[in-house]
Amino acid sequence: MKNDEGFILISVLIALGVFSLLVLAIGQEINLMGKVGRSSALKAKALVDAVNTMEALKQEEKPVSGSEEKEGFIIESKVKEFSFSSQIYEIKVTVEDKNGKEILSLQTLREK
Repeated sequence: MKNDEGFILISVLIALGVFSLLVLAIGQEINLMGKVGRSSALKAKALVDAVNTMEALKQEEKPVSGSEEKEGFIIESKVKEFSFSSQIYEIKVTVEDKNGKEILSLQTLREK
């Protein structure tokens, strides 16, 4: 009987250790899913803002380069001639976070 009591205590301690590791792993997975969700939402919002800026520049008769701050992003647009012989603009829109880290960039060509 005395021998069984020690075995039960060790079994309970091992079970608690395994359970603790499982809870820790699940907690880490939930944390990772939250980070991925926030990152996806940030990139989706940045993409919408970049596309809206790009479309606005494409509609302008003579688009110009610029920079604006919008809802936590810095949206920088660069407009330059694609080639001297052609009548084509190159338009590039870059979205950065407040720290200057690039989130995404769009680029297109447009006739003058």
